[in-house]
Formats: sequence, C-alpha cells, structure tokens
Amino acid sequence: MQYQIIDAVMACAIQADAARAHPLFAWIIMRGLPEYPGSLVARLVTETPTPYILLGHTLAEVQAQLPPGLERSDRQPADPPEVVEAWFPP
Repeated sequence: MQYQIIDAVMACAIQADAARAHPLFAWIIMRGLPEYPGSLVARLVTETPTPYILLGHTLAEVQAQLPPGLERSDRQPADPPEVVEAWFPP
C-alpha cells in the first residue's frame, strides 16, 4: 500500500470521517519504516491500516500533528518492534 502524507488539518478531517464509519480507530506511531528512514510516522488504522500518515523527525513533532482529544497508550509487549505508541479516542 502506498502512503499518503497528510498534515494536521487533513488528519482531523480524515479522523472525523473514520469515527463516523468505524467504532474503533487509532493512530499508531512507528519508527524504522524503510520508506522513511530516520523519521517517525503516525498511521491511521481502522479495521485495517489506511494509507494516511503524519510524518515527523521527533516523537513530539508527530504527536503535535495528531488530532486533539486522543488518549495515549504505551507500546504493548505483543506490538511489532516498530510500534512506539498508539493514540485512541477516549
């Protein structure tokens, strides 16, 4: 799947659409993707991963682009190694 890099404004609009159509969604922050070496990526995930990503060089930079009102979840032991954290609606 090809990625589509979006900005914070578009992330809010896409998340609003996802929230209407999907009872559960999250933004998953990952590092080490071969397509974006040295960067962190936040990817919107519903039942399956979407192509929409936010891109940044630091964790704080990516977190600042996430839509407001989300709650952070630490990385879980079962998560793939590239996962840093996840953000869910409350």
